[in-house]
Amino acid sequence: MYEVLELKPDSALINPQFDGYKLRLIDSDGKNKQSAIRHYELSEQASVEPYQLASNALLTYNEMYSRVHYNHLFIGPNEHSVIYIDSNRHVYLVDIHKHDAPTYTLMFEIPSSSSMYVLQGYHGAYAIDKNMVLVFDGMFSVYVLQYTASNDQSAAWKATGVFEVGCGSVAAGPTIETAQRTMYYVIGAHLVHIENEPVIHMHICYRSNKQTAEDLHSSSNMHHPATSYKRPTSSFCIQAIQIKIPPNSCKQPEPVPLDASIVHTLYSHAVPVYCEYISHSQYMLGVKKGVVLDDTEMPTQPLTEGIPPTKESFPYYWTQTQTDVTVCIDLPVAIKANQVTCKMERSSLTLQFLGSAECTEKYTYESRQFCDFIIADESVWTLENGRLLTFYLQKEHEGARWASVFKDDDGVLETIDPSEFVTIRERLEKYTANGPDITAPDVPLMQPYVDQDSGGDPEQQEQIAEEPVIFSVRSWSTGLAEASSVVGSPDWLCSAFSRASNLSETPLPPVCLKFDVDGVVFTFHTSTPSNTYQKSHLHTLSPSNISPPAHSNVCARHASTFSALSYVQAGKREKRFMYIDSDMTVAVLAEAQRRVYIYHQTKHTQDSSAIQNIVDLGGSNDEAEILGIQLIGRILVILRKHLLTMVDLDLC
Repeated sequence: MYEVLELKPDSALINPQFDGYKLRLIDSDGKNKQSAIRHYELSEQASVEPYQLASNALLTYNEMYSRVHYNHLFIGPNEHSVIYIDSNRHVYLVDIHKHDAPTYTLMFEIPSSSSMYVLQGYHGAYAIDKNMVLVFDGMFSVYVLQYTASNDQSAAWKATGVFEVGCGSVAAGPTIETAQRTMYYVIGAHLVHIENEPVIHMHICYRSNKQTAEDLHSSSNMHHPATSYKRPTSSFCIQAIQIKIPPNSCKQPEPVPLDASIVHTLYSHAVPVYCEYISHSQYMLGVKKGVVLDDTEMPTQPLTEGIPPTKESFPYYWTQTQTDVTVCIDLPVAIKANQVTCKMERSSLTLQFLGSAECTEKYTYESRQFCDFIIADESVWTLENGRLLTFYLQKEHEGARWASVFKDDDGVLETIDPSEFVTIRERLEKYTANGPDITAPDVPLMQPYVDQDSGGDPEQQEQIAEEPVIFSVRSWSTGLAEASSVVGSPDWLCSAFSRASNLSETPLPPVCLKFDVDGVVFTFHTSTPSNTYQKSHLHTLSPSNISPPAHSNVCARHASTFSALSYVQAGKREKRFMYIDSDMTVAVLAEAQRRVYIYHQTKHTQDSSAIQNIVDLGGSNDEAEILGIQLIGRILVILRKHLLTMVDLDLC
């Protein structure tokens, strides 16, 4: 059982007398230090040009929406800084000054990488402490940057560690299609101390082809005209990952490979719009339409639960159907995908491991002959959670029963009940299914990515934007919901600007939700202050106090209202970014190009009007495109291809 997280507007904070926003012009020439608006060239005149996907890349509408609204300007590790990443993969820290030009520091250069099975996503930077920043290469590697002092007492940012998101959940095989490649999204990260050792808690997300029960029911009825057929929607896998940082990593000349493990897995129909950490044992997730699958996966439990205990005495276990053979190996230690060398041929299997003596000793196969022939081009292998190695072998002779997996019978018996492999087969489906035919009416999972600037169909994008967000408080150790909002709560409008990780004074940023024509702002509070995760003070945890609380201690409160905000934003069809500030004094809406709208809060609850500013940045084509915005104190920072623009809200 979980508690209901009530998101109920307070009628006393709704202003029925509000008539609208009055335009106030901003007097600025863009050059004077005392101007409200100032423009500055990026460091070394470099450009920020987000990676464009190939024309044959296929994404869901939700992924398109997430990419179009991706903020390429990141909050820095202190109260007056931001971070951006240029087209040369240089990571720059920018210190913002109220009246002077910004100062730039080159933090890191992201190494280039490529993969056949991962789509190039967007680079990202995530400050989790005043001395630590995570940098995502857009594919699968995350680098830990730390601010360190050298022997000559000089200090600089240095990459001290690296780990892979997905933790080795990959597949290899000729059946992989371009449209089936994975794209990873980092949706949240924070830092705690466990037994005085730093540990990173992180959430990532990627598309999965796992289907819900309602989708499976719809697909089973699609050939019956009398039955209402609901087109299935794609699902997304949300993984909570824990990364340990070894001592003295700062003293190593190169980044140290870090131990990353999956704590739990959830599924949803969308990339989360809100992921914040309440304490070492709880976090809050905001997902459009909510977490939709009930089968929360716990890698700490055996993925093969239900298989007869006798399998423990065998090196692998397996089953077969008329068309295929599935072979599973529980590895003795967790490994990375790049440690596996596998070659599947028509008649044999070659399997080797790099850097793992435990796996090499027990599971090295050199051209070991199969019992019968396979179709090598249609066979794949997968690695789940670094521990479960699975082979999906397509039989050349359909209907032929295999007496054993290999020609030299090693006595490993076939699993009696193939139903035990249902979960494994669901995972394999996304790698072995045929590529989608976009002309087929019954394959709506992916659509061509036709316009990266607009995100494709405006009506579809508007529909995605208006989908309700379900907020849930979840246990870090299990992923189970301890509290949740319900359908019927006010719909999503926007979140608050991020704040420097070491300066947060509240456990969670507020959110702005739709209530009729207004934008209602909810703040989140914990009933037990001692459990609140204050980012300015790292917790020291021990195994005895890691267990999650029995019930949620989080409640929501309607704290403020931006009158008519829902109404005015609905008329901005080109909107790209929208945020409120944590102090609930302004709401900022940026269009895809040139224009930024600033809506000020009313001075008194019953005022009939409030101030609106319009900032026209000028420019044309891609030079006018707005790539990111952040609020640093009272300075609104806007990122474009070659410029940083600063808007002083105190002068607006």
